[in-house]
Amino acid sequence: MNEQKAIATSQAMENQCQQIDEANPETILKDFRRDGYVVLKAVFSKEYINALYLAFRNRYEQSFTDKNAKEIIQVGDKRYQIAVEVKGVFNSPELYANPFIFPIIEQLFDGDFIIGDLTCVTSLPGAKTMAIHCDGRIFTRHPLTSLLPPHAVGALIPLIPFNQLNGPTRVWPGSQKSGPSSSLLNDKSNFIDLEVDTGSCILMDHRIFHSGNPNLSEQIRPLLYINYSAPWYFDPVNFTKQAPLVVSDADFEQIPDNHKKLFIRRQIKPSGS
Repeated sequence: MNEQKAIATSQAMENQCQQIDEANPETILKDFRRDGYVVLKAVFSKEYINALYLAFRNRYEQSFTDKNAKEIIQVGDKRYQIAVEVKGVFNSPELYANPFIFPIIEQLFDGDFIIGDLTCVTSLPGAKTMAIHCDGRIFTRHPLTSLLPPHAVGALIPLIPFNQLNGPTRVWPGSQKSGPSSSLLNDKSNFIDLEVDTGSCILMDHRIFHSGNPNLSEQIRPLLYINYSAPWYFDPVNFTKQAPLVVSDADFEQIPDNHKKLFIRRQIKPSGS
């Protein structure tokens, strides 16, 4: 498969507002709908991603060894999902309403969507290959399933550069339409390993089949997830033991009024708890 996809790039202006740089939104949407994912390069500044990385490590690194930590669940061998609280550097429109990513999400959902969850999936050093899976499928036996638009789209944001050493995300293009029994998953040459730098974002259809490669490095490999979804969709699998969206009342008040509706699923967490 041709790995040359439409790649959108933005440039940081003097006011640090992200601007689209010679990107064709229609091409991006076409690629996404065909393949189930698209890579957007340099939509965040490296400085901002580094601030997210440092804040994540400072707040959550001890959770990997704390068996009583409520915000963490194991999702694979030495691989953990943490519900990231929307506060500090994580409570910013630059993250959840990024001026380049957000318009694409708006078009995919025809303007009607919410944030379903904000998490970080982290593989520890020595983590083995993750099982091939999708994040959520509906109407799997309906004859028109392959024609349906996405009910949820993940914005996957690497907090460190992803490479073959620390284990990039592996995707099977087009599998969001075909399902797990497709020959796509049996064709070992049809996957793509998404090696991306910090500042980039992977938009991924909730239905696409993917896995995580082994982490052969000596550092943790954190991947921030913002899952946008249709308002009627509830994830029935991934959050049976974990709150999907944690926002205190105080932090909710800091969210701009025009974005508050994105957080209608928030778990109310008293400030300071």
